[in-house]
Amino acid sequence: MSSIDKVIEKFPENLRLPMYEALTVAIEESRNILVKEEIIKVWEAIKELTEVQKASEEKINELAEAQKRTEQRVNELAEAQKRTEQRVNELAEAQKRTEQR
Repeated sequence: MSSIDKVIEKFPENLRLPMYEALTVAIEESRNILVKEEIIKVWEAIKELTEVQKASEEKINELAEAQKRTEQRVNELAEAQKRTEQRVNELAEAQKRTEQR
């Protein structure tokens, strides 16, 4: 026997059905309110997650751009290193020629 049934039994016979119906409606409406509140919380969480996702995507894009700039700079440094090595080789050759004279 449920708690509601125990409470309803305490009422006079002619009030039991109306009280049962009233309590059933009240419980159902309470459940609906709770469900609506939970749905609102879920939508708020979804909205928050969406905002966090957008911020994450923006940061990822910024990092990708920074990575491109870093790669470009590394390539520039590699080219400068090649030129430096070439110049050192040229200077070494010039030194050899000078020493041979």
